[in-house]
Amino acid sequence: MSFNLYRITDNEIKHLKKNSFKLEKELQNLIEDNLEEIFGIKFLASEYSTGQKHGGRMDTLGIDENNSPVILEYKRNQSQNMINQALFYLDWLLDHKATFEMLVQKKLGADREVEWSLPRVLCIAEKFNKYDTYAVSQMGRPIELIQYQLFEEGLLNIEVITSNEEIDYSKPVKEKEVKKEKDYELKMHFDKGKEFTVNLFKELQGYILGLGDDVVENITKHYIAYRSVKNFVCLEIHKKHLLMYLSISPEEVDLEDNRLRDVRSIGHYGTGDLEVRIESAEDIIVAKNLIEKAYKFLGE
Repeated sequence: MSFNLYRITDNEIKHLKKNSFKLEKELQNLIEDNLEEIFGIKFLASEYSTGQKHGGRMDTLGIDENNSPVILEYKRNQSQNMINQALFYLDWLLDHKATFEMLVQKKLGADREVEWSLPRVLCIAEKFNKYDTYAVSQMGRPIELIQYQLFEEGLLNIEVITSNEEIDYSKPVKEKEVKKEKDYELKMHFDKGKEFTVNLFKELQGYILGLGDDVVENITKHYIAYRSVKNFVCLEIHKKHLLMYLSISPEEVDLEDNRLRDVRSIGHYGTGDLEVRIESAEDIIVAKNLIEKAYKFLGE
């Protein structure tokens, strides 16, 4: 997919030329130094060895906003052998959960739990072809293809090419089946609400998933998250209302609206600094406008 970038100055357009990293390590260092800003992932380790027996070395290990383990692999240019490496490292990770959990506790504290129902592998390269995307779609594994483009004037574009919204753990990896971890189905969240609030949720769910092909729904124990490169909205279903948390600065909205609350200093499940309380069909209109803002300005 060709991507062109222009800078507009005094109504004149300048086409920005593409640059490239001289070394793959430059790309890796840049991503690792800005991992949380770009992907909402906390950094755990770089060049992590899988041991002498497996003979591999994962580029980056992290844990995302939903406490899911994440492996990141990089290629400066083409994506040759990248997907095969991703499958190999995913298999290693699922076979060494205790090792990963010990790393998390060492880096982030003993109280940090790992959500094993949603592991992820991010493959980051300058270019993927149609065979790469087809292979990932057929695998049904939690492998996400992320394409980057570097431009002059220090500009970087990050684009989600494929993201596995539904992961089929019944498919074999290295000729053996991986037992599916207990995941948290939507029904569990529906049981927390009533018919009216569940219908409010379904209205928002359909709207959010319709924003773009890059939107992924993650169902966790305490909330339902929606992300592109990272979370932009989290929803909780309650008996009388929905609670929605958005990746929008509370300073950008009118907090005199009693549906909105600044929760930057208030503990809550999910991610996002702005809380929105949804109790009626009228509130849905406000919620949709804010969701679109969070999606468009993801990461700001």
